[in-house]
Order: sequence, then structure tokens, then C-alpha cells
Amino acid sequence: MPTQYRSSFCPSPYIRDCILRDGHILAPNETPAEMYERIVSALYSIEVSLTSQKRAINFATSIGRLLDERKIVFSTPVMTNAGRAEFNRPLTACTIPPISLQSDLALIREMVDSNHQEAMGTGFNLDEVDNPVSMLLFLNDLAIQGATSGKEDRPVGNIGICSIDHPRIVDFITSKQTRRGLLWKFNISVNTTESFWLAVQNDRAWRLRNGDVVYANELLDLIAQSAHACAEPGLIFMDRINRDNPVPANGMYHGVAPCAEVGLIPGETCQFGYINIGAFCHNGSVDLDGIKQATELMVRALDDCLEISIQNYSTGISSEVVSLRRKIGLGICGLADALVLVGIPYSSLQAREFARDVVAVINYYSKIASHSIAKERGSFGAMNAKFGCRYNEHLDYLNVKYGNVDTQWVTGTQWRRLGKRIKITRMLRNSSTIALPPTGRSALVISASTGVEPLFSLIDPDGNVIEIVKQALGNRFTPEREHAFASGEDIGNWCDISTRELLRTSVEIRPNDHLLMTAALQQVVDESVSKTINLPRETPVDEVKGVYTQAYALNLKGITMYRDGTSFFQPHRL
Repeated sequence: MPTQYRSSFCPSPYIRDCILRDGHILAPNETPAEMYERIVSALYSIEVSLTSQKRAINFATSIGRLLDERKIVFSTPVMTNAGRAEFNRPLTACTIPPISLQSDLALIREMVDSNHQEAMGTGFNLDEVDNPVSMLLFLNDLAIQGATSGKEDRPVGNIGICSIDHPRIVDFITSKQTRRGLLWKFNISVNTTESFWLAVQNDRAWRLRNGDVVYANELLDLIAQSAHACAEPGLIFMDRINRDNPVPANGMYHGVAPCAEVGLIPGETCQFGYINIGAFCHNGSVDLDGIKQATELMVRALDDCLEISIQNYSTGISSEVVSLRRKIGLGICGLADALVLVGIPYSSLQAREFARDVVAVINYYSKIASHSIAKERGSFGAMNAKFGCRYNEHLDYLNVKYGNVDTQWVTGTQWRRLGKRIKITRMLRNSSTIALPPTGRSALVISASTGVEPLFSLIDPDGNVIEIVKQALGNRFTPEREHAFASGEDIGNWCDISTRELLRTSVEIRPNDHLLMTAALQQVVDESVSKTINLPRETPVDEVKGVYTQAYALNLKGITMYRDGTSFFQPHRL
């Protein structure tokens, strides 16, 4: 390999076999270290075509080192597809298929199968069809058939959204509650508007698109009842998502990724990679310089992923749209780990400020990096639009969006200067740089806590106490206590109150604290925040309704909740 990079990555047997090998992320007979070498080699091949060989080698070596140190990780499509000559696939996690749902069903099937086989999850807006549930069931059948066909290398997510004024909205809201025995490969969310919430607040009637009238609060009650029973539907606020569409000249967002972390126009896709912020925390402090350097490298790496994807989309529309917008999604994992390492309980105000401020740093320096890369490679195509590119419309775009958020390490003045520099030079490689997906299997690959979630369990899939708990307990951790804890003993029996508070899991954290963490992070990301609001089993329906109502009041872009015990298939926790 021209980079001379040789990986030392060696995950646990469970990660190697159950996540990487059984999940088809590894090529046949490939080791985890060889998988990392394959990814780095693919990125190097793009770098060396765009810059000097010396610089490309330095880049590849630096990315490889961060991978080996578990400080970064890529989304599973990147890990699965990068450098696989037998695939020639994009490195994309999700897309909005550029096809009308009123088209011939055979054409829809062909496009959906193609997307899924390329390892892309799909999002659909069901507003254009008269019967959204019928279309949802058709699409779900396609997803089930694809998953069992042997032609898909990873489980892909899907989402269907439907607006609150659709004439068949009641059927859509209850579609999963009334079909509990069905195998579902789709999330569903209801798109609610500002006018709907005004009707809820004033206990007014709500007019559907066909003229029928229902009470807004009755619809919200029905949403809460269904979510209480089966955890869906979630809510999506498409007007807010479109408010932050940086390039409306190319079209308004039509839907969202399967976990609602990004808005997408038809044909648009997104490439994801993550910074493991827990790996940058030591002795109660965070290595900001290390995070800045990792951010710069990851923006360049994700832009390289875009180059590979543009060459390999099965539809020319995606290649065109992605070239115009060049959206990337740099996210984080390891937040819960980081908070334990710096000694801040997840449910505290300090935790929300810490998380917000770290993500603000990543956001700011991702745009510094994108501006710098544009000087070498050119800006995203729509940057030259005379109208409808918000970076060009006024000098204070970034300052208005982020400068009023009081963060510790990035000031409004910095945002204002950067925005001015981008507008004057028209140099920005990526229209969006930051999103917060759930990270799923990617975080598991490097044994990090997922996304921006709290700790889910203190025990790993092999039945052992997770590493972050051992670090928190220090010399209080012994093999005898590990056995007792794995057998069901409360960890609080052998640690102090402050340590127990650090180690609270997702169902032990109040719904309000989940919501406030989401709201804090929403202030400093381009796109959205994928986060589940976990609720205890005994939570009543009224509290579910309250969670959804507060999500609207906090100016979130979407909300998903899960009441413990709702699904027979939820992972075991301790």
C-alpha cells in the first residue's frame, strides 16, 4: 500500500465476530486491522489525485493513527464499502430516493432495492399519496424482502413521514400500534407545523387538507397513546428543518434520514464520520487541540468519501445533487464516556454546557477546514448561486445562527469573522458539516458510548462490566464485585453517591434532562440531533404527551421516545 500505514486495530472477539464479521463489514477473510488499512488506502487514492504525494501520505498516516487510537470512526457504509473493488459502491449512509411515490410500483421497487443493496437507508415523504399506510406497508414489504434476500450487506434504516393535515393522518398515526405483530423495517414520524401547535395550545379545531375538521388536541392525544404503546410515531418539524436548509435554491428538504439527523432533498445523500470525544478526555479535562486536529482531518476524509460516492451512485441525479451541495455529517460518539471521565453527571446543567461547547468547537473548526479545502478543491456547486445560498445572502449568516450561543471556546466574533470570510471569498467546500446521528454499530466497533446518549447499560454484550465503569470505580473495582454486579447486585452498594450519579443509565435519567440535552446540542449543529428520550416502563400516557409538547417548546427539530418494555426485542440492560 503506498501509504505504508499498517493498522494495529484489534477489537474484542465479540466486536470482531458479531459486529464486524457477522455484520458483513469485513470482507471475506479480512481482519479488522486490514479493514482499516483498506479504508485509509481508499482515502489516500483520492488525496493523492488532488494534492502532493507527500501530503497525501501524511494525511493517510494521521487518519490511520486516529483510527487505531479509537479517536475517530466512520459510519458502517464507509467501513463496509471503501476500497472494495468488487462493490464499487458509494460510501453513503442514507438518501431520499429521487422518485415519485405515484410512479409505477416496479420502478419504486427497483430504486429502493438498489439503494438498500448499496447500504443506504431511505427516507420517504408520504404526503403525495392518498393512502399513506398502504404505501408504507408496500415499502416495508420491500425492506423485509431485501433484508432476507442475501443481497444486502448491512441492516439499513428507513423512515416514512406524513403531515398532520393529511386526510388519512389518523390511520398513519395508528399504523404500527394496530399492527404490533408485523415485522417493521420502518420508523414513522408525523410532520407537525407551527399552526398545528397553535391550535393545540388554544384547544382549537384543526382542518385537514380535504376540509375535514378534528380537534388538534385529540390528534396529539392519539399520537401520545400510540407512542406509549409502541414507541411510534415520533414527531418531525419540517418547517424548522427547512429553516436551516443552507441552500434552498436547490430545493426545500423533502424528507429526512432514517433517524432524522439530516434533512435531504430528493437524490441527496450524506456521508457520516464520528469523533469519539471520550478518547480525548483525560484526568478530568478535555484535549481541545486534539479535537480540533481530528476535526480538520475528518472533514477532509469525509470530503474524500464524497468524491468516491459521486463516482459510484447508481443514479445520475444523486451525483448531480451531491456535487451541488456536498453535505457531510461529522458527528460525535463517546459523550457519556467523556462525561464520566471529566466527572460530570449526564443529567446536570454542566453536562449540557460541556456537550454543547465541545460540539461548538467541532462545528466551528469543521467550517474552518471546509473553507480551507475549498481553496484547494473549489466550493460546493451551489455556492455560486446568486440567490438561495444563505452563505452568500448576508455577512452575518453564521453569526446569526451560532454567534448568540454563549459557548466557552468559540465566540460570536469568531463566527462573524468566519462568515464574512466565506461570503467574500465564496469558498466553502461543504454546505453542511455537522450532524448528530445515533452512531449505532460504529460506536460499538471502538467500544464507545453511542452518539449523544447516556450509558445504556453498565454491562457489555459478553456480560462483563464496561471499561468506563471500571475507570470510574478505580481500585474499588474487583473481580469479585464484577461477578456480584453481573449477577444483579446494585452498583450503588459499593460506590459513593457521586460516582453512582455519574453511572446512571438512560432509563434512570429524567425525560426532562434528556430533552434539555437535546435542546442544548441543537443550538450548535447545522442539521438535527438523533436522540431517544427514554422513559420508565410505568410512565403514563399524559407524560408522553408532555414530552412531545416540551420538544416543540424547546425548538427541537424532531423527537423520538421509547418507553421501557415497549418492544419484546429491546436489548437487555443492567
